[in-house]
Amino acid sequence: MNKLWILAPILALLAACGRDQVETYEVAKEKTAAPAQQEMKAPEMRAAAPASNGFSADVPETWTEKPGSGMRIVSYSIEGTSVDFYLISLSMGDVPSNVNRWRGQIGLAPASAEDIAKDLQTFKADGHEVNYAELYNPDSGKGIIAAIVDLAPKYWYFTAKGSVEELQAHAADIRNFLESLKLNH
Repeated sequence: MNKLWILAPILALLAACGRDQVETYEVAKEKTAAPAQQEMKAPEMRAAAPASNGFSADVPETWTEKPGSGMRIVSYSIEGTSVDFYLISLSMGDVPSNVNRWRGQIGLAPASAEDIAKDLQTFKADGHEVNYAELYNPDSGKGIIAAIVDLAPKYWYFTAKGSVEELQAHAADIRNFLESLKLNH
């Protein structure tokens, strides 16, 4: 009896031999569940405590505040990147001069004030106008995202420097940070 189960398939194969007819079967395709679309979520943010920096802002969880040094009031490291993001405050400089200085730092030629004005984005943060620029040089692989806040007689310069790829990946977080600024007057 135990050997019968071995012989049954062999006998079935032998019985099928010699048939000229090819049989085809249609089998319904297995239905698989569509992959669930990932919900786009804003990055986790934490509010920066009002500090001696003169401002507070919504800071992404992946950023670490570092103390300022030299002219820098504060610096941030962005986890997993080499982006250098910092704030300085000066009582000099105009927008076109600064944008052209940043362009030179990443290997781009100077631009006219008119061209800079066309590419510059402006928005308000805590009632103050923010001039915002994203500058990328694909040839050098370097970029700068910068914002100038006019707090006459001083100007605040928020500058993020790094690779084009890293900056583009974090541009939305940087912009959200800048838009959330609350300035301590």
